[in-house]
Amino acid sequence: MLEILMMLMRSIVAKVVLTVLCVGIAAGSVAVAQDAQKKGKKNTPGANSSVFQLPKEVSLTAEQETKLDALKKEFGPKLAEVQKKLDDLLSPEQKQARKDAAAKAKSEKLKGKAAQEAIFGALKLSPEQKEKYEAAQKELQELQAKVRAKMAEFLTDEQKAKIPALAPKKKKNA
Repeated sequence: MLEILMMLMRSIVAKVVLTVLCVGIAAGSVAVAQDAQKKGKKNTPGANSSVFQLPKEVSLTAEQETKLDALKKEFGPKLAEVQKKLDDLLSPEQKQARKDAAAKAKSEKLKGKAAQEAIFGALKLSPEQKEKYEAAQKELQELQAKVRAKMAEFLTDEQKAKIPALAPKKKKNA
C-alpha cells in the first residue's frame, strides 16, 4: 500500500514539475517575443528622431500608431542618413562643442532659432563646412516638414493643437 502511495506521489510531483516548466517556458517565449517586437521598432534607423516624438498628452489610436510606425519606416532611414551627413562634416572637437552648446542652450532655456544659432555659432565651421552643413540642414528641415505634413493627415484637430509644430499659428494683432 505504501508503495502505491509513493508511486502516486511521484506521479503528482512529476506532473506539477512538468506544468511549472511548461508555464515557465511559455512565459519566457512571450517575453522574448515582446522584446524582439520592441527592438524591431527601435532598430529602424532614425525612428527615434525628435520629429516623431509626441507630447505625453497626445495618445494615439491603434490605427494612428500603425500610421506613425509606417512613417518611421519610410522616413526614419532618410532622416538618419541626413543626420549622418551632418555628423560626418564635423571634427570630434566640433561635435563636442555642439554637445556643450546644446547643453548650455538647454540650461539657459533657449528654444527654436535662438538655440540653433547658439549651437551653430559654437561649431566654428570653415566656409566649405558651412556650405555643406547648411545644405544638409536644409535637407533635414525639408524631410521633417514632410513628416509633420503626413502626421497632420491622420491626427485629429485636438491632437494637432497639443503639438507645437502642428498647431495652427496664431495671428498677431498689428
